[in-house]
Amino acid sequence: MNTIPKDNPVSHGKRPILDIPYSRLEVMLEIIAVVGFIVSVIFAAVSWPELPDQIPSHFGASGIPDAWSSKLSIWLLPGIGAGLYVLLTIVSKFPHTFNFPWAVTEENAERQYQIGRIMIISLKAELIWLFAYIEFSTIQVAMGKSNGLGKAFLPITLIIVFGTIAICLVKGHKTR
Repeated sequence: MNTIPKDNPVSHGKRPILDIPYSRLEVMLEIIAVVGFIVSVIFAAVSWPELPDQIPSHFGASGIPDAWSSKLSIWLLPGIGAGLYVLLTIVSKFPHTFNFPWAVTEENAERQYQIGRIMIISLKAELIWLFAYIEFSTIQVAMGKSNGLGKAFLPITLIIVFGTIAICLVKGHKTR
């Protein structure tokens, strides 16, 4: 079994715990995430009276709906979004616990933590808006105004999410 010795700087127990103020970028990303959540709740509330009894509840890889549920399911995405927002907000408060692929030392900790926190907050905003888009598309399909998410939805989503992770990993690698 390969374990990290307690005196190794990679060890979570030896990482400094820092109180790093949020950057302008992080504040902006938080606002973008909150606005995305509010928009998703507004979409559901405004559309509720006009929604048919059955709405799409799942979309296949092609972006076409392949399962339908009660219109109550329209509240599922804002609910998941709220849960994700809370969870990722809590996680972002403890960057010293993140799993970094390189040593975090006294010298590089602040920058590594900032990059890690920016990644979490960016992903939070992206996922909240992803759910808002899926909800909007669900409403459009349910009302007969669209036939799905679109073929480009899955590749674009993967590029955005994995692109964010890749950019943060490259920045973190450069500042190790």
